[in-house]
Amino acid sequence: MKAGEAKQDPVLQGLVQALAQALGPRLRSVVLYGSAARGDSHAAGSDLNVILVLESLDPATLETLAPAVRRFVRKGHPVPRMFSPALIAASADSFPIEFADIRAGRSVLHGEDPFAAVVVARDNLRLQLEREIKEKMMRLREAYVMAHDSDSALRRLLVESYSAFAALFRGGLHLMGRPVPSSSHDVVAAFCEATGLARAPFDDVARLRRGEKGTLDLRTVFARYHEQLTKAADGVDRLSTS
Repeated sequence: MKAGEAKQDPVLQGLVQALAQALGPRLRSVVLYGSAARGDSHAAGSDLNVILVLESLDPATLETLAPAVRRFVRKGHPVPRMFSPALIAASADSFPIEFADIRAGRSVLHGEDPFAAVVVARDNLRLQLEREIKEKMMRLREAYVMAHDSDSALRRLLVESYSAFAALFRGGLHLMGRPVPSSSHDVVAAFCEATGLARAPFDDVARLRRGEKGTLDLRTVFARYHEQLTKAADGVDRLSTS
């Protein structure tokens, strides 16, 4: 689904209209971000990640927006992230990967652009990237202990982990000042080229993600994938922030 098509999604339009009617000027902005905003969504109506910027995050405001948000979530979409303008201004050092990604691909559906003036410090970006890739590697190994002897569970682990690591690779490209492609597949390819990682193990997982049938031995796929991810995690702290 292309970014322009996502903006026309009737569920998304219904959310914006309902919020604007319920909140009036207390609703400062509605922003679509993530794969749908980048045009990298694989199915109509999926991956509608939304940020609401509210004048205040007080309980009364949250109660007022609850009916519209509940209808949106019942359609299968995640609960929108909620910020105030002050919280966005104070959070660039806490969420540098997320904010860099939002700045690179977003669509303002209502109100002003709350991320236009956000500055992401490269040192903060590198620190979060190092912490998160090492934490996700820990979780990947823990999950493999439980999934290694079940093809269905191991396939699910590989497929579900791909997007998480692609998001971190996107942050790595931001850190290196490299162009950041829209699709996760192209992000992984660009990161592998920039850092000298072998691309083939990631391509194997991408094929699993697309549901392609084949004769891949999943434990072999995992071993090769894990090897390259370990190299990525070990190399992140050497990425330049200059």
